[in-house]
Amino acid sequence: MSLILTSSQDPSNLPQFSTSAPYQYRNDFRSGLKVPPNSEIAVESVKLNRNPALDYEQSQVTLFWFGERLSVNASLDNSMSWIIPSINRIDANLSPEDFREEFEKILKMALSLHPEIDTVNGVTMTTLHTANVAVNPFQGYRYNINQIGETATSIVPTSGAEHLIYGDIQWNGTTATADADDTYFQLQPTGAGGGPISLFDGQITFNNFTGNNFTVGLTRPIYNGGTVNYISDNPTLSYTDLRQGLGFDGDQLFDYAAEVGLDNVLRLYHLVPDGQNEGSMVMAEIKYYQKNNTATTANNGPNSSFATGSPIPSASITDITFNIENERVIISASGEVVCSPNTITSASFKDQVPKPVNQNCWKMYPTATLWEDTDDLDITSYRCRTNTTMFNNILPNNWGFKSIIHADMDNVFLDRSEGGTVNLDVDSPDPFGHYFVQRPWSGAKNWPQTIDERPLMRRFLTAGIQVLPLTSPYVRPYKGLSASAMEDYEPIFIMGKSERYTDGKVQLFTPNSMNVLGFSPFAIGPVEDSVTDAGGQASFTSTTRPAMTSEHSTFIRVPTLNHKTFNFGTGNPSKILFQVPRFDNSGAETGALFFQNPDKTYIDLNNPTDFTLTDLDVHLVRKDEKFARDLTGSTEVMFHVREKAKK
Repeated sequence: MSLILTSSQDPSNLPQFSTSAPYQYRNDFRSGLKVPPNSEIAVESVKLNRNPALDYEQSQVTLFWFGERLSVNASLDNSMSWIIPSINRIDANLSPEDFREEFEKILKMALSLHPEIDTVNGVTMTTLHTANVAVNPFQGYRYNINQIGETATSIVPTSGAEHLIYGDIQWNGTTATADADDTYFQLQPTGAGGGPISLFDGQITFNNFTGNNFTVGLTRPIYNGGTVNYISDNPTLSYTDLRQGLGFDGDQLFDYAAEVGLDNVLRLYHLVPDGQNEGSMVMAEIKYYQKNNTATTANNGPNSSFATGSPIPSASITDITFNIENERVIISASGEVVCSPNTITSASFKDQVPKPVNQNCWKMYPTATLWEDTDDLDITSYRCRTNTTMFNNILPNNWGFKSIIHADMDNVFLDRSEGGTVNLDVDSPDPFGHYFVQRPWSGAKNWPQTIDERPLMRRFLTAGIQVLPLTSPYVRPYKGLSASAMEDYEPIFIMGKSERYTDGKVQLFTPNSMNVLGFSPFAIGPVEDSVTDAGGQASFTSTTRPAMTSEHSTFIRVPTLNHKTFNFGTGNPSKILFQVPRFDNSGAETGALFFQNPDKTYIDLNNPTDFTLTDLDVHLVRKDEKFARDLTGSTEVMFHVREKAKK
């Protein structure tokens, strides 16, 4: 029978390059300890020092939301928003100031998916202290999330921003010229040179059309181009299964479009669910010119001054303009509003107004088709957001891309072989420079399709033999602008289980951060100061002092010995001997802690013969076998070795 005392060195006394740490150390026994055959081992006692720190290790999850605050009886399906998961880049126990700095980065990355939140200068955290710092200095945080709240400056994308989907295009920063028939392209400015259209009075104006036929509009990002199979080549679009498109061949996708086709009149379209084929989408016509009332359609006079019964002749058109106001899309021709969703409270207006902007369309870009070789068009106004207000203004930083292709923007542009998502291998049979599915958010593949098929979208189902389960009579006014903010939209933290904001099928993202962020027992962040029109500011304060204790279990692992234990959580054999209680024998959970083990569990050392123990490695780890880095000072672990009782 032997007691073995092991200890780490105090970090303040360590040589510069020592590997000893309070969570990982090795002790050597110069003369060696002879362990008799058929022995077993248990942990006798543990002494350690646990930092009073904010625990945001890998299993901590926070979700975010930007949209309407849902009441108790509200339906998630009636919203145009969806949860925004976050990547936990902290994975550590940190002091309040260090945590503030790191969590602020998580906030900016998550909320940068909406172009109207100022994620460069307007998203901040402030550490709160009591007046008497010596008694209880840290009280929590004040979270500030500001919307931009002003009209964007027009920045027409420069040459080089063009992304060819198919055909051949020349773009000089003002004029697009087709070098082939049926040329379909999108302008994709990034960084300081532009970005997605603003959703706060954003605007795009196309004019000076030289061709008789054209299609112009706004579309969510189209990442992979170069072939007519662009939909199947784009994972973020392939779920649409486009049954009816636009352009000369009827195969082009836009979220919102104006087209002058072979009939030489102006027709408007939007991308909506196909009533005849479940899971498919179509470019359905917006009949802005609807005049005669019927049982299912209303005279569109409240939404258009062109409700004459006939589309506008192309000869009357000099320019096409799209304006965006949160969920509202307003389309004008020759300086006059052709269609605006002013009155939609009756379902009979469903064919006359554009669909609302949902989370798939938070970031849209100018998209156009020139039908014939040498056709031209100009863009004279483009009010968009840039990297002056939008953190990480790159094309993949988009909700659909993260849901379906790749979620980590830090390595998105790396080759697939290096953890990125781009094919940079010139010898690969796959298209060079294309994005491929790598590591999207887990279980998120169907999220974009789900939101495109919500009830407010399904009321636009195309005529014909409709798939009855898809039809929906639901209608509500679209959310517009409220002075300096998105009307009724606010940023919300989801820190605990809430089926109000998360679909019941979403199980992989179970938020659990209410304690560390200072909102216990609230799963949904309460609003202290609601979103105001003065600057579109939202700010809220921790309702409780954030927990400065570990949310994670700590285990003692000894890799040196020949014992066997199993960690089914990792699916691997383990060398764990003991779980350290959260509270010590005095009831404390931070600071200097001492645990006396009164009920020891002995583990067989599997030694049929004796052996000499000369060194011992001791690790303090989490359930995933990663080191427990919230420990400080010196750690002491006492082991008890004895011969097994003879049967």
